[in-house]
Amino acid sequence: MGGSIIEMAVVLAAAAWLTMQGIREDLAHRRAQQLAAEGQNEAVINAALASWVTDNYASLLAQFASTGSATLTPPTIDQLYTAGNLKQPHRNGPFWGGTYTIAMTMVPATCTATAGNCHVAYTFYPSQPLLKLGQPDVAGASQIAQAGGNAFGYSNYQNAATVTGLNGSWHTPNPLPGNPPAAIVATNALDSDGNSVYIRRDGSLTWTGDQNVNGVSLHNVNSMDATGTVKAGALIAANGPRQTSIGNDGAGNTNIYQDGALQVIQTGTNLYAPVNVGAVTSSGTIHAANLAVPRAFCARNGDIAGNSDGTGQQLNCLDNVWIPMSGPWTLYQTYAVYNGTVVPAPVCSAGSAPKIVVSTQNFYVDNTAVVSWVTQGAGPWTLNAVDGVGSPISAVGVAATYCAS
Repeated sequence: MGGSIIEMAVVLAAAAWLTMQGIREDLAHRRAQQLAAEGQNEAVINAALASWVTDNYASLLAQFASTGSATLTPPTIDQLYTAGNLKQPHRNGPFWGGTYTIAMTMVPATCTATAGNCHVAYTFYPSQPLLKLGQPDVAGASQIAQAGGNAFGYSNYQNAATVTGLNGSWHTPNPLPGNPPAAIVATNALDSDGNSVYIRRDGSLTWTGDQNVNGVSLHNVNSMDATGTVKAGALIAANGPRQTSIGNDGAGNTNIYQDGALQVIQTGTNLYAPVNVGAVTSSGTIHAANLAVPRAFCARNGDIAGNSDGTGQQLNCLDNVWIPMSGPWTLYQTYAVYNGTVVPAPVCSAGSAPKIVVSTQNFYVDNTAVVSWVTQGAGPWTLNAVDGVGSPISAVGVAATYCAS
């Protein structure tokens, strides 16, 4: 009986020990899960912070330039969410207490916007070290850093004054008062803001503001297009051995050169070829711009231009008025006409109107009457040869249609 009681006590003790061991392992597993979740949560906030720096680099640089202080104003966790860098609200602090702290500076302190050597450095960390049973939990801090990624590090017992990144990739002073072990810190590698705010050579980031290249040249450019105004002191376009350049002479004139020779001056809307080249021979066609309006004012007598309606009619500047080269009345067509003949009206260019003139070649009529060819209106015209009382007569004439400016 006594042996049975002793055996039972041993079994019960073993069962209790196994139960306690299971509880401890379960608690350790749950804590490991909690630490991993905390590391992942902090990694999300750290990524949002890096994105915020990219979006606000210009304003941070302006703050540095205006205050002269390298210490910058960081965002809060709520501001990261409001700005859209955090996709959902986050609690401002880890599960063991304290708050998330962000410190941000411009480095190096002697950098300038003109030199373009300024970088945003920041650290992100809980304001309290990780504790376990009231003591710093360095192993737990390591688990959080591992879950957070290479941007994270922690302080240990051997050198608590320094926070070391994973695999010794970076070092920074422990930001917590008293330099406790198990301080957890994330950073953007200090002295560098990841180059994310700069133009990437692979074109994966577009510019978000106007650029100033400080007067330097761009070489080996393939093609360029613009949706706004392109301004240049001189613009040169090369096509094989020929070279065309466009420049402003400082007097408000735009000059066009080809192979170094002045070809055209543009003043306002008028184009002038100022070079006296003597006789001009062309093996092809010569085209004048369609900018003349018949009977409108022209600045320089002798200029030639096409009708602005695009019909191809050529006009000459005579006494400072655009006049068709064929004269104010341009002959269009002639017709042999009889009594009742219908003469079509010509298609005239802008600024001119159809006209008709009829000349009688022969006729017979009572010598006490008159002969009339009725030609009123802008056509088409039905010509009637009538005598003085309106009766048709036998007559032959020639009708000439014109476009009169």
